[in-house]
Amino acid sequence: MSSTPHILLLNEFYHPDICASAVVAADHMEKIAALRPDWRITVLTGNRAWDDPTRIYTTEESVNGVRILRVERPAVRRDSLLSRGLGFAAFHRNVLRAARNLNRVDLVIGTTAPPQGGMLAAKIAKIHRCPFIYKVLDLYPDLVATLGKLNANSFVYRRWLQWDTRAMQDAAAVVTISTPITQRIANTRGIDPTKLHTIHDGYDPARLSFTGPNTFAAETNPHKKFLVQYAGNMGLSHPMDTILAAAKQLQGDPTILFQFIGDGPHRAAMARDLPANSMLINYQPAEKLGQVLDAADVCLISQHDAMFDQAMPYKVYACLAAGKPVVFIGSNKSEIAKWVKSHSVGLVVRHGDSADLIHAIQSIRNDLQARNPQSGRTFFDQSLTSVGAAEAWLLLIDCHLGRKG
Repeated sequence: MSSTPHILLLNEFYHPDICASAVVAADHMEKIAALRPDWRITVLTGNRAWDDPTRIYTTEESVNGVRILRVERPAVRRDSLLSRGLGFAAFHRNVLRAARNLNRVDLVIGTTAPPQGGMLAAKIAKIHRCPFIYKVLDLYPDLVATLGKLNANSFVYRRWLQWDTRAMQDAAAVVTISTPITQRIANTRGIDPTKLHTIHDGYDPARLSFTGPNTFAAETNPHKKFLVQYAGNMGLSHPMDTILAAAKQLQGDPTILFQFIGDGPHRAAMARDLPANSMLINYQPAEKLGQVLDAADVCLISQHDAMFDQAMPYKVYACLAAGKPVVFIGSNKSEIAKWVKSHSVGLVVRHGDSADLIHAIQSIRNDLQARNPQSGRTFFDQSLTSVGAAEAWLLLIDCHLGRKG
């Protein structure tokens, strides 16, 4: 290995995209680049914006010490598995072609964005005869079966599982973003436990800073009602039924306002059935997130019960960094549920129990101390900053640099 190690990250989206995997990747890579300016870091990513496929980014640029190379990523329908599958295949092919043209790579980091990114990383690492690290954001194909999009007994599922497990076995290390995901892999995949690492994505609280008045709050909640906010992806893994049911039952309380901010498969149905005390708002620019969360009195996080060990809602970090009470609607086995209970940062509610959700909202509204849970921010500062995550990644990368693939 030369005196200037070259690390290659593969991720379907990257800066300036607003999707979680892009934000996390940019946050970590830029911090690592600052900590180790003697390393060369390249990111291979797609050229289309996640939230607007008509927006196409430049082919190459450097941002804060990171070289970004973008390949053609076809516009796909997010509600169609076939369209997404074809898009992933094209992206896979284009990334592989671009990676072949790189002079030298000393370590590859592949992620589950796209879902078969572990296999892609293994191929590129083999070309460059270097090790690779496999980062599991969402656990595939388990997650697809949980959502009912693929039969767990089907040939496609079994083959996908076989390939993904092989990628984990061949990886120098497998990193997940939550302890339950790590435990599921250990229990079901037969991976050497010494290869498994949990590094929570974390968050940079500086992203929430803003100056001047909160114009978002003034525009969307001029009467300063108690604001119950859901901000983020309204995807299939985030059931909204319990939240909508609670909002409908609270229509008689003129002091409470619900905000649903974001997009996803559930948005259209919500728009058709939105109660009078609720607002449906488009995704806000990243620079406005501080104002968005500052406006909230309580933040809602929803996750499919069975996905507690297959995914991790990224929005939890920003909510804790903002010092907001959280109501988590999901499984008690989730790591978020454990954080909420252990560090007194809010309440946990089961899916389908709208009465309990109403009780949780009213309890927080009536308890001024609960509306400013400093213990949550303390926990965040101690355990969940992106600086800490980047430092953990740096140590892991350094450990595997120079080894043969």
